[in-house]
Amino acid sequence: MSDERGATLIEFVFAMIIFLAFIYGLLAVSWWGIGASFVQEAAHATVQRYATTIDPDIAEQECRKMLGKWAYLFIKPESVRVDVWKEGDTAHAEVSAEPKFTKLYLYSLPRIQKTSSCTFEYRFRNPEKFSW
Repeated sequence: MSDERGATLIEFVFAMIIFLAFIYGLLAVSWWGIGASFVQEAAHATVQRYATTIDPDIAEQECRKMLGKWAYLFIKPESVRVDVWKEGDTAHAEVSAEPKFTKLYLYSLPRIQKTSSCTFEYRFRNPEKFSW
């Protein structure tokens, strides 16, 4: 090979493609992780509200309020699903949502699904001790 002009450019292009693919993967996974963090916090707030009010509608409003701040940058608003239920003296909440980026090359990022639980307030666990 007596003439190597242009070889550096070709090597640079290959390196740049690999670098950009790495950056895209890093951003997509980070975006998913930040969305998962918002969904987890919403699940905690939802179960806390449900444990103090025993009203699933108020708990769901609390969840949507928590997610309405910045979370919709990271998750799809129309995909949010909130479930709250009672199991003995414990309240449970499950919040799930689709991430904004669902494809990472050939891999599909999973739906974000987070659960949380909390003990009901004393007045709800022992209503016979209170005169309503």
